[in-house]
Amino acid sequence: MTFRPSTFRFDAMAIAMLAAVITFLAATPASAQPSPECNEDDVPMNYSLYYEDYKIESWSTSLPYLKWIINCAPGFPGNNDRNYERLVDVFEGLALTTEDVDMASAYMDSAVTMHDIAPEALTEAGIEVDLFDWVFAKGRFIQKHAGPLEALQPDLGTIYREAYELDHTRLQNYYINFIIADYVRKDMKSDAVDFMDVVEGDFADNAEVMGTIEQWRGQLFTSPEERMGFLESQIEKNPEDADLKAELLQLYMDEGIRDMAYELADEVMTSSPTGRLYRTVAKMRLDDGDTEEAIRLYEESLEMEGGQEAAREVYFNIGIAHQQEGRLASARSQFRRAIEADPTYVQALIAIGDLYQTAVQGCGTFEREDRAVYWLAADYFDRAAARAENDAFANQARQRRQQIQRFFPTAEDKFFKNWNPGDRYTIDYGCYTWIGETTTVR
Repeated sequence: MTFRPSTFRFDAMAIAMLAAVITFLAATPASAQPSPECNEDDVPMNYSLYYEDYKIESWSTSLPYLKWIINCAPGFPGNNDRNYERLVDVFEGLALTTEDVDMASAYMDSAVTMHDIAPEALTEAGIEVDLFDWVFAKGRFIQKHAGPLEALQPDLGTIYREAYELDHTRLQNYYINFIIADYVRKDMKSDAVDFMDVVEGDFADNAEVMGTIEQWRGQLFTSPEERMGFLESQIEKNPEDADLKAELLQLYMDEGIRDMAYELADEVMTSSPTGRLYRTVAKMRLDDGDTEEAIRLYEESLEMEGGQEAAREVYFNIGIAHQQEGRLASARSQFRRAIEADPTYVQALIAIGDLYQTAVQGCGTFEREDRAVYWLAADYFDRAAARAENDAFANQARQRRQQIQRFFPTAEDKFFKNWNPGDRYTIDYGCYTWIGETTTVR
């Protein structure tokens, strides 16, 4: 890799933006600051110094050296944008760990600012950048930190719309719905209609997205209260109209009017039962903590309507219900059935990995043998990332894996247990007897 100091100056474009961040850097002891001069021979050393602290989430000690890398070798070592991504992580970590409210706000602002600065700075440094990734990540970051970044929440619709324009094929139905809802909240209904016209052209063959568009077209120019009143009056005139009742039921559920939703659901399930309706009501029961009724409805739904999509949804949610009741072995059985129904359903693989983390937390000792369970959880996250056909699920699995890596057995743990990398190790002891799976010593 050719050494090329970045033409972007971190000090001028980021740190100078935020007085609080300047204060932090000024407070860093001189002995902890790397030399400000860019020297090719110093690149590996400064990278190693920041990365070792970054891995253990020592954000404050990582930042000066990461700042040097951003200034002098922003793409080192892979000529990619990973250092900028980590800079966002560092500012986020600093914001979440400081007790100073003003500093926390400044760090959060810095993290958001990096999403704007990084693409141009990296491009100027000769590093290829996926602009969609950075725009989309900015929206997700702001949405994730809705409390501290409350003032930026109104910008989310615009950010996701920009991402849509960059590459609509990578934006999920959730975000398309979010953009439309944002236009409606801002009373920009004509813009919502124009956007829906664009979406219809782009996603004409996508049933899920088209369903969202149809739903919005049916309620765009009326409030939920107005729509509910209209549907109720129509049902009085046409008491046998199942479609009207189904739409009203969905509105009741969306608006959290649970008593009326359950009452209408019982009526509709009696008069016009469908597998989809049963699954919809089952999900509502599950969300309300009525797990046994949710399981019953899910199981009955399969008797009415089978198919891969229905089966994987049913088994997955029954697994969630068992997990909520602490029945981890039963939950895993259902997640496995979801995978059997659809091997590409990586949500179930992620769920099993999460299940094993829950098992460790339930056992409570966190000894060496407990830590080994995290290897098995990582196996499932790795499988999910490898199988995922959707970038969002792949990234979710990778993030899960990264989050638990710090809990892996240490070198000392492996020494005392005589565990050697590559050895097979079975999790079937103590309160993990029910697991009975084999993993690999890392």
